[in-house]
Amino acid sequence: MRTCRRAISALTNEAFMRAREEWSIGIVERPISSFLEQDWTPRINWIRLAQKNCYFADPFAVTFNGKIHILCEQFDYRQSKGRIVAIELDEYYAASHPKPAMEFPFHASYPYLFKHNEDLYCVPETALARNICLYKATNFPTRWINICTLVQGFAGSDPTLFNYDGRWWLTATGETSKDKFSRLFAWHAPSLTGPWKQHEANPVKVDFQSARPAGTPFTHEGYLYRPAQDCSKTYGGRVVINRVKSLTESEFAEETAAVVEPEIGGLYPDGLHTISAAGRITLLDGKRLKSSIPFAEAVSRWKKGRVKAHSSLPTRVWLMSNKHGNLVTS
Repeated sequence: MRTCRRAISALTNEAFMRAREEWSIGIVERPISSFLEQDWTPRINWIRLAQKNCYFADPFAVTFNGKIHILCEQFDYRQSKGRIVAIELDEYYAASHPKPAMEFPFHASYPYLFKHNEDLYCVPETALARNICLYKATNFPTRWINICTLVQGFAGSDPTLFNYDGRWWLTATGETSKDKFSRLFAWHAPSLTGPWKQHEANPVKVDFQSARPAGTPFTHEGYLYRPAQDCSKTYGGRVVINRVKSLTESEFAEETAAVVEPEIGGLYPDGLHTISAAGRITLLDGKRLKSSIPFAEAVSRWKKGRVKAHSSLPTRVWLMSNKHGNLVTS
């Protein structure tokens, strides 16, 4: 028995050494506030976006001319570089062929998309440029202009912009390889284009489990909620939804309200790092590790399924789909 266990462990370790991440985009036909509900299992439909040598992640969407349009990251393994692409969904959530939306000479991701005064804006992550910039659509979704730099000289990860209590707020994690997973910084301004000021308590939070932004902040029953990544065990392990208790120019405090887990036993069981509001539906992404050793991969997932879930966090949401990516009920 011990020999068998050692063999399984060795195969599993080798599988993970050879594994690479594959991300895809899913739809839940419920508003984002539903993820706060206890004892609820979301039904997920994975969008079919099969393309060689790339994956799709970080989805954000708006309804434009009666149709849902998604901006997301398309990561090319061959170039080791992400770009921003646009996808249109029909009434059955079937996806169009992705087309370039924003092109940069460096890696870009997390195209935080939102509408304000009938105009469409996007704040993509462009950390290699060491700036956080605001773009406005001139011919949505493929033409954009840079209207201002929100934060200069800061390589922010997953910049997230929102309006709360009569003021604009911007959050992002820090610049170093360690800070981008755990140190949350904030800025605020009286208007969308500024002037932007640093929060007096920066970094406002230091926590691998719930600092890095992970999608659309939203209000529900009088409270502000902020999705964040749990990177305590792996990058993009799961999403924690924080309830903001205090947000002023000098104070910031929040507590965990819910946890969104990857779909256990489904198509993408190894991670989840974005959850974004799109009206009556919610978009998210999922990760799976693809190994060149099928048996070892199967053993790895079997072992993972035997690990007990944490019990210290209040609400836990599990995602599920069938093997074809169709909606199923629990």
